[in-house]
Amino acid sequence: MQTKKITVPNISCGHCTMRVEKALNGLDGVTSAKADISTKAVDIEWDEAVTKWDAIAATLDKIGYPPEA
Repeated sequence: MQTKKITVPNISCGHCTMRVEKALNGLDGVTSAKADISTKAVDIEWDEAVTKWDAIAATLDKIGYPPEA
């Protein structure tokens, strides 16, 4: 399992956190994604054998919440 805290600057409200969490938790291999408005960050845990980081970043880009590099 991989774990990572990523900064997502566009998170600004409860709707944002719900949208990010729903999109990430819907990916195969993601076991947990929790967004935090106050830190504009997402804690994510996933199985690298099932889902690569590029797919996670692409999903965030697609929904308008690109992760900070």
